[in-house]
Amino acid sequence: MAAYQSEERVTYQTLKEWALNSYFDFCRDRGITMGMSHLEVIGYIDYDFEDGFERSIEDLMWRVVLLVLSGGWHPEWDAPQRQFIVDRIAEHGLDSLLVDVPTEEAETFQHDLKILKLI
Repeated sequence: MAAYQSEERVTYQTLKEWALNSYFDFCRDRGITMGMSHLEVIGYIDYDFEDGFERSIEDLMWRVVLLVLSGGWHPEWDAPQRQFIVDRIAEHGLDSLLVDVPTEEAETFQHDLKILKLI
């Protein structure tokens, strides 16, 4: 399966909605009945979108969404996610990544990055 592609950039809000929908569906369909752990649920959401997205900013936002949903309960999972986010920002520059993102959305995303101590 190829990366998710769309002519329009996927918004941060849409990515959060997709992640929460995937989280809900997995918990409903398998998580509760099969006794899955929270880490397994997060792993499923990650797997559901394993090929990533077309744009670097979408991948970065997706990683932040997953990090938030992980709740900080799994340091062995969180550390590589944090490193990916920090590396991506260092590689491309946050301002460059956010160049086509509307101001309000960019401010929300940057606020989340600050709360998570990623910038």
